[in-house]
Amino acid sequence: MDLVFCCSPDNDLYRILSAHLGALSRCAVFSEALDLAPEGGAVLALADDYPRPLLALSAADLERSRNKRLRLYLEYPADLPGLDLGEPQSTEWERAVVASDFFAPALEKERILALHGCWHLPVEVDEAHLSVARIAGYHRAVYGIPENSAPLLFESGNALVATTALSCFVTARYAPTPAWQTIWQRLLHWLLPAAEIPALSWEPSVGLTAAGAEVLPADSEHRAFVRSTSFFRDHVLYSIDWKKGAHEGFEAGIDHRGRQLRRAWVRADCTAESALVFAHDARLSGDPSSRLRAGQLLDYVFSAPDFFHDDPADPAWGLVNWFERGPAYYGDDNARVLLAAMSSAQLLNDGRWDERILRCLLGNLRTTGPQGFRQRRIDQHQFGERGGWAAFCDTEHIHCAPHYQAYLWAAFLWAHELTGHPPFLELPRRAIRATVEAYPDGWKWTNGLAQEIARLLLPLAFLVRVDDTSEHRAWLRQMADELLALMQPCGAVRETLGARGLGAYGPPESNEAYGTREATLVQEEGDPVCDLLYTTNFAFLGLHEAAAATGWSDLGEAADQLADFLCRIQVVSQAQPYLNGAWMRSFDYELWEYWGSSADLGWGAWCVETGWTNTWIASVLAMRQTQTTLFDTALKERFTVLFPTLLQEMTGSNTESVLDASGDRVQAPGSE
Repeated sequence: MDLVFCCSPDNDLYRILSAHLGALSRCAVFSEALDLAPEGGAVLALADDYPRPLLALSAADLERSRNKRLRLYLEYPADLPGLDLGEPQSTEWERAVVASDFFAPALEKERILALHGCWHLPVEVDEAHLSVARIAGYHRAVYGIPENSAPLLFESGNALVATTALSCFVTARYAPTPAWQTIWQRLLHWLLPAAEIPALSWEPSVGLTAAGAEVLPADSEHRAFVRSTSFFRDHVLYSIDWKKGAHEGFEAGIDHRGRQLRRAWVRADCTAESALVFAHDARLSGDPSSRLRAGQLLDYVFSAPDFFHDDPADPAWGLVNWFERGPAYYGDDNARVLLAAMSSAQLLNDGRWDERILRCLLGNLRTTGPQGFRQRRIDQHQFGERGGWAAFCDTEHIHCAPHYQAYLWAAFLWAHELTGHPPFLELPRRAIRATVEAYPDGWKWTNGLAQEIARLLLPLAFLVRVDDTSEHRAWLRQMADELLALMQPCGAVRETLGARGLGAYGPPESNEAYGTREATLVQEEGDPVCDLLYTTNFAFLGLHEAAAATGWSDLGEAADQLADFLCRIQVVSQAQPYLNGAWMRSFDYELWEYWGSSADLGWGAWCVETGWTNTWIASVLAMRQTQTTLFDTALKERFTVLFPTLLQEMTGSNTESVLDASGDRVQAPGSE
């Protein structure tokens, strides 16, 4: 083929074309490439030193190319006669977009592309084929291309000029893959119109375990769990003297070398949930180092004053900080600490955290309102402003938002089974009734409606465990059917939106709003994406527990289907080893790759959350192998011994605390 490359042999485009076509002409100096190129051929000068622009062309070089009737692809040039190129500019929230009909019909104008870690050279041109701008949308720029967009690709005489490096699409993980296949097919066809251009394909630097139709090995779930455990052991743990913690994960931003930076924020929930993975591994593999790590992580979470509040004079007594020494108390984050710690204590058969687990349960119970709803977040200063913890249990509060409420209900219901304390049943049952009756128009959804449905499955399954009535089964059946209706043949759970006026973090409503706050992964209803941070992970746990609680075969089959899907989309990567064995947030089940509207300010499409996502997926895979459930009564004997004394200390009562025998609210101790 009459192509001559001016690049290193490691350039992505050069490697892939060489694999398809055999040896291709290549040199390191542009003038030599002009010499090598045959009459009527093409020269591609690629940006090996990106993001440093080093390619400089003279007027004589361009004249020679025209005389030989060459077509040029000039990538990220430092200097190009006739054009005023500015200094390199980096992007943060900007994405690439098709700006003309150059790639039609395969890629229509306004199609959005991810050009990760993009650096570009500002320049003014009449028409661009690709541009970069802050753009809202899933696949399509729903609000159009902004006027202040910057050109990335345009024609200039006999050359296609790229103001960025389009050729590092494998290394920098450009997405979606089919779109970049189309782009390079079209660019090569422009360079050599008469040549037959082969269909390009490549192995991504961050790939998936299996294709959608590929037959998985019989032990695929075990393999997935082992790889997940290795991910946690090798890339999540950190140590500062005695403190053994788990960092939050890896941010969604991807640089020009395909790298993602670690999110070093130290959170109680992520650390406790990571302990659960090691506790499961200790049970499955018998590895004493996993047992040690699980214990060290829980020791840190229940240490004071880093996370746990152990002062009886503190109105936050028993509560766990959101992050290290950060006195903010989300009920959901405390709940996932509790669920993970209770399960770990059972798996490890270790009672050293029992007292603090029970105090945390009581600390959250005594700040829950009379209808069973807890203020989604309580900050330390609010205790002083409102006269102590009793004000929270005395104040009427209705918040039908399972994202914030449901897992605390699950923790309470499990605690009721382990202690027999009536409020642990009465309050969540009351709140769950109100929530089910309010569905869907009375629900306050967070990042989407699907996640709220998925979250409610766990407490409903636990409610059937502790109070198995036809009504409670009907509630679970209703919510399970809503979730099953969103499941795709491949096992993915499609993300869906609730009523726009009830959502906290809906799609961006303008290009300018993209990336300015938390947001859903979809732009419009029907976008083919599933959310592994807020929905799919919790659906997996909920289906597993609901199937075990009810024996309903369709829920067991759905859990099987979801397990198969998750095993397939687990990340495989040698180029970015810290991602190997992980799951990222946003998966497009039609593209079969990680993709979405990455508008979320902190947790975009490619983020990796250690807690929430990876911990619960891995833990459910482990429970499926041991044929066990999260709901377990092994702690009952230990808890019933400790509980009466702790109840008396924290509520001033050794009977039913803030509920009388009929289940009605009475004056809380300390509220006089």
